[in-house]
Amino acid sequence: MPENKIGLKTAVVIGINAMIGSGILTIPTMLSNAAGPAGIISMILGIILVLSIALSFGRLTKYYSATGWSYNYPSKWAGHKTGILSAFFYLFGIIVGMGFVVQQSGIWVNKIFPSVNPSILGIIVIFILTLLVLAGAKTSSWAQYLIVLFVLIPLIATSIFCWSNFDIHLTTPFMPNGLSSVFNSLTIALFAMFGFESIASLYPIVENPEKNVSKAFIYSIAIVGLAYILFSYGVLFSIPSEHFAQGLSEPISSVLARYFPQAKYLYLFIFVSALAGIIGTIHSMLWSVSELFTDVLKLTKLKFIQKLIKKNIWNFKVAVIITALLMTIAAIFVEGFFLVSMTSLFIVSSYILSIMLLLFEKAEWKSRHNYITLIGLFGGGILIYFAFKSSLNTLLNLIM
Repeated sequence: MPENKIGLKTAVVIGINAMIGSGILTIPTMLSNAAGPAGIISMILGIILVLSIALSFGRLTKYYSATGWSYNYPSKWAGHKTGILSAFFYLFGIIVGMGFVVQQSGIWVNKIFPSVNPSILGIIVIFILTLLVLAGAKTSSWAQYLIVLFVLIPLIATSIFCWSNFDIHLTTPFMPNGLSSVFNSLTIALFAMFGFESIASLYPIVENPEKNVSKAFIYSIAIVGLAYILFSYGVLFSIPSEHFAQGLSEPISSVLARYFPQAKYLYLFIFVSALAGIIGTIHSMLWSVSELFTDVLKLTKLKFIQKLIKKNIWNFKVAVIITALLMTIAAIFVEGFFLVSMTSLFIVSSYILSIMLLLFEKAEWKSRHNYITLIGLFGGGILIYFAFKSSLNTLLNLIM
């Protein structure tokens, strides 16, 4: 387990990198095809929902330790078995979701090495990042700062260019696929924000965690939410939707280069940002999920697990290696869109089971903070419904 403590700024940077990833470059295409311009409503609703859940997490860290949160919080109000179920939901969901990001890493690195299979390149990327996480917290912290600069600077420059080419005609029809498309797209919007909970997983190594964990949630979600809206809708309000018809098979950098041939630098900007975002997400989630994985196992009552931990057969480094292996397996064997919906289904279930603990705190009702919790629970329930519906439809399409 890393020995060095990290400050608020580093926690915020880790949260940004965990969320922003390759999602910011795939979300415009996915929202365009699913909901058209109305997808911006999905994004705003998704950000509000994520913020309400994150604020609830922040409140939980003030009452209880965030160590092994996906097991710890549910087990306190519903017992050991529910805690294990919640931990499984989260770890399974996030590992499956990271399979999508690993797939994207191979696709983007393939632009540099076109003769190498994208799947092989994805495996190489996660192998290198695994070594970086194993190097320790200090090395990883510096890497996080460097990554976030390479992500945000090109995105800001591209967003400014796209908004300067805003076309009012592209805002209509605003809801081409009907109102239901806005709610169906919530799973896409939420997928874009997954990773914020990584801050809670870092509780043991954050300085002054009682204050800094809540602050890190708010700052990172605000920055990422703004970046998603400015970039996604800068692109979608400057380029006609038919240019996104090929879906994720065509990188958004290629769409920009084709539609704005006079601005060839955009391709380079997006390429740099994509690689940095993907690397940042894999690196952040390898780090935080491995922390959580280790903490959850320490909290379980299984005797053979406790023996492995006591003998140091299972430790943080082993958790990193196992987590990386599972993410790689998900990337190889599961189809992209199915990964998105499955991730939403399992992770949101764990969120709900965790923040329900606040409903048993009298102080939360007296202070009226639980109104935020109720918003998160209500929205989470809606998301589970649409995530399940989307997962089922995707599975049926794959089978048929």
